[in-house]
Amino acid sequence: MSPARLRRAACLAALAALAAACGGADAWIDKLQADPLYRRAEKLRLVAPCSALVPMEFGQTIPVPARGGRRYSVLYYPVSVAPGKSEAMSPVYSGDFARGAGEPDRCEKLGGGPPHSVGAPVPAGLSQKAYYKAAVTVYAGLDKAAALYGAGGAVADADRKALADFADAFTALAEPGLRTDYYRQNPDFWEWLRREAGRSIPKA
Repeated sequence: MSPARLRRAACLAALAALAAACGGADAWIDKLQADPLYRRAEKLRLVAPCSALVPMEFGQTIPVPARGGRRYSVLYYPVSVAPGKSEAMSPVYSGDFARGAGEPDRCEKLGGGPPHSVGAPVPAGLSQKAYYKAAVTVYAGLDKAAALYGAGGAVADADRKALADFADAFTALAEPGLRTDYYRQNPDFWEWLRREAGRSIPKA
């Protein structure tokens, strides 16, 4: 989801939950927009074959490391926006991209029935500032988490702390109704994270 759409969704969700006002997030938004992995993930929907499939207004999930740690996968979902309320719908498309250059991007339509509501796209009570702060932590830790996962073997104590911080931020940021979808993208990654850091996204 683009920064503008994320900002709108975060503010609407905060208003619906009677959360704090949406101010004070500009510095965190700037940091997020400067992150190379964030920019790479946002670019995915703009290039073939994804540009021909994914509507620009769809929301995008946080990238999840695929098996081997060399690629990331995302899901795209419609967002229903009404005054004071926004709802995420079940994912319609999936996409994946490589950490490095030279490998093709991929997108495809998911099977299943018509999209249905899965709840708010932003966890309840999360202010815009807290949302973008968590997003910065997630994207800053994604490459390291993917590399450690792909390498296998024992994880150093210092890395366990970094992985725990990453997992906590991911759980705080992820769309509550899509947690099962996140887990299904790569159960092996989430169970590895649970073993190595004592943290993982809930299965449901």
